[in-house]
Amino acid sequence: MSDGFKPYLPGVLALIADEISVDLAVRLAKQRGGREIYIAKDPAPGSSLSKIVGQSNAQKLYKLLGSGKMLVPAGNICGQTGRRQRIAMLLDQGVSHSIIAAEVDVHIRTVERMSAELRCPKDLRQSDLFL
Repeated sequence: MSDGFKPYLPGVLALIADEISVDLAVRLAKQRGGREIYIAKDPAPGSSLSKIVGQSNAQKLYKLLGSGKMLVPAGNICGQTGRRQRIAMLLDQGVSHSIIAAEVDVHIRTVERMSAELRCPKDLRQSDLFL
């Protein structure tokens, strides 16, 4: 990773960076940010987590975080520009919310919220009762 780039690693990603490295935390955020990943008690070499960070690092993460599903934060890995347009374009193409979250580097809830906003724009919503 270049020394000039300082990613924002929220919550658990900061712990992961301290344990296995910033590079691997960023790789995890890029590949699974905004979605869940399973941390196994004894990670197999072919598990999704092992494929991203390596089996020995997956074992370190189990020791650090325990086993179970973990929601991986998205962080600021790819920047803000054009995310709304990319989400709208991918939604228009019928791509699933999970794939869009991974592709655009946002949380799946962001995609769901934008999908709802596109289906019912703000100007067509019910107006305030007390105007």
